[in-house]
Amino acid sequence: MVSMSFFLLSLLAHSSNALFSVHDDVLALPQYEMKFPGDTFISSDEASAILTASSAVPFDSSDPQPTHQLMRLGGGTSDSVPREFLCTIPTVKPPPALNATEKELSKVEEEKELARATSRGWELLSDLEGKCLYFVSGWWSYSFCHNKEVKQFHQMPPQRDNQWPPMEDPETMSYVLGKVQEGEASVEGTELQATGELRYLVQKMGGGTVCDLTKKERKIEVQFHCNSHGPDRIDWIKEISICNYLMVIYTPRLCNDVTFLPSRENKANTISCTEILEKEQQEEFFRRKAKGELEAKKIMEEAEKELEAGGKKKKVEPLVEELKLIDMEELLNNLHLGDHDEL
Repeated sequence: MVSMSFFLLSLLAHSSNALFSVHDDVLALPQYEMKFPGDTFISSDEASAILTASSAVPFDSSDPQPTHQLMRLGGGTSDSVPREFLCTIPTVKPPPALNATEKELSKVEEEKELARATSRGWELLSDLEGKCLYFVSGWWSYSFCHNKEVKQFHQMPPQRDNQWPPMEDPETMSYVLGKVQEGEASVEGTELQATGELRYLVQKMGGGTVCDLTKKERKIEVQFHCNSHGPDRIDWIKEISICNYLMVIYTPRLCNDVTFLPSRENKANTISCTEILEKEQQEEFFRRKAKGELEAKKIMEEAEKELEAGGKKKKVEPLVEELKLIDMEELLNNLHLGDHDEL
């Protein structure tokens, strides 16, 4: 028998296709999702035959055939019986390794693409020239004026509801968190960085108001991220160390270059776990399945009767909405699992 923890460790071992690096997220790729189909089962004899055949063949990452594991769920108390599942694990082939020449060419092409993307990204942001973005966080307000400066200040009491932008109170102290030095308002003032597969532009500015604690000028890093939902906006700002700040700006402008677009969602590899049932359990399964199908059929018939009778829309709509919410697989699964202890 294979415990849940051993099952997951085994899965990770099979997933590994490269040398370990401390910078790698070992759980990131390949991605898996576990599914428990409720409309089917497998007999204990069939499961035993599959497991026997699977254990007889050593694991080989080049073999496209899936592997199988037995998994138990429940059974945490003395009077509860654990449920057994036969889980089918897809084999995920690693990408082909690059030879030395291919690696060198790939590195050169990547450097060229990063240089192009940095230049193009700065060009896309040029429409922000002469514009300022604002952000209010409690007592403090912030302004980002493109290619000029980032400022922290107290706003004057609003003279009207929803007054925007916030107006700086000249009677209180304000602080420049960073400003563009003369001659830096160009692509040389930015760089392209990445977190995982997410790429964004970074602009670093110094020359801010001298900090009382460090006796050094304040400085800030401004990150520009592609976000197609909404206008240019400051998403957040944080003092990451004494008088050293980080600001994140979301802008749809960068989304016009594929480099800054979020990576397409990778479809997870499905691990399908089918419950193993003995003969008497199979009879109960079919009984519950028939009951679920009958309940769904009754709801459909009621809706059809309302429509045929020319019933009012508001009478039919609840039935139609109820049908939309029915997931037959989920319904059958719930009916099938109803008599079992909760996990």
